[in-house]
Amino acid sequence: MGLGRFAYTQLLPPMVEQLHLSALAAAWIAAANFIGYLAGALVAAYLCARFNERRVALLGLLTLALTLALTASNGALAWLVLTRFAAGIESAVIFVSVGILLFETLEQGLAMIAFGGIGIGIFFGAGLLAPIVAHGPWERGWYAIALASLAATAIAWRLIPPIASRAASGISITGGLPLRLVDASYFLQGVGYVVFATFAVLYLVERGESRAAASGAWLAVGAGATIGPWLSGVFARRMGARLGLIFFQVLEALATVVFALGPLPLPILAAFLFGACFPTSGPLSTVMYIDLDPRDGARGLGWLTFIFAIGQIVGPLIAGPIAQHLGDFRVPLLLSAGALALAALLIALVPHSAGRPPIRYETSSP
Repeated sequence: MGLGRFAYTQLLPPMVEQLHLSALAAAWIAAANFIGYLAGALVAAYLCARFNERRVALLGLLTLALTLALTASNGALAWLVLTRFAAGIESAVIFVSVGILLFETLEQGLAMIAFGGIGIGIFFGAGLLAPIVAHGPWERGWYAIALASLAATAIAWRLIPPIASRAASGISITGGLPLRLVDASYFLQGVGYVVFATFAVLYLVERGESRAAASGAWLAVGAGATIGPWLSGVFARRMGARLGLIFFQVLEALATVVFALGPLPLPILAAFLFGACFPTSGPLSTVMYIDLDPRDGARGLGWLTFIFAIGQIVGPLIAGPIAQHLGDFRVPLLLSAGALALAALLIALVPHSAGRPPIRYETSSP
């Protein structure tokens, strides 16, 4: 997922330059991926229940690798929109299937650590793509991440254990007002994070920073994202998912402001902090679902992914026109920081009993 979803951020500058894409066209390509993510979220939970998570995840990984390779076969805007749409479907299916598998088979802290794989993909992709796209055609980057995705699929094939299928069920939508506040917060997280995650490298390049500095910032995002899920597990165990969400969303908002306004090297530090924050929202929100609805909390990941996907669609469609009108993505980045701050505020309204650390019982000798 780190490769399939987020390599576009680093490949966007050479695509804009070589294909003469406008900011609005780049936003539409990004939005197509997020619309595909929305479509994938709608069917992922049902597919997992019908065919089991392992089969669904592996099929999603295989088709994602193929789609990434096909992206490079044509530079027409319609084709890029179509392939990014397909990659979005596959990414959502992978995220939901693997997420359900993790939370239903592992202790919560260990399950969260596995989400660091997204950061590893971003970090590896940034290091792989920097020399490839610095001097060469944009297509080579897509072929490179397609091969890397295929290699990751082969590893997953060996590591994901076989599991039995269950009775089919769709997206789980349960609970009352506390869960709806989590939903609204997760929607705003989608709106807030996506502007940075899509346009960060392009923003630095267009404001006059070197390609090396822009690639370094995206490498920092990947480095931060490898440890963020582990940190979210620490917060969930010691302070609870609720306080963890508030902390990471506020820090993510601050990092976005510093990235938008600060001179180098502050954007690189801010990119690292952003990377450490954004992958925590999914697992922490899932833990809150499990705490608030223990019967079917992990299945709520499909609904959360659907909500998140809507936010991702809204973000680029707002950011693209504003950036085209103003000439850069500074104002969209600041607006996205505001969305993240509002997401934290909504979580603060959730009752304190929700998402609290698990109670540990200790026995003593009489």
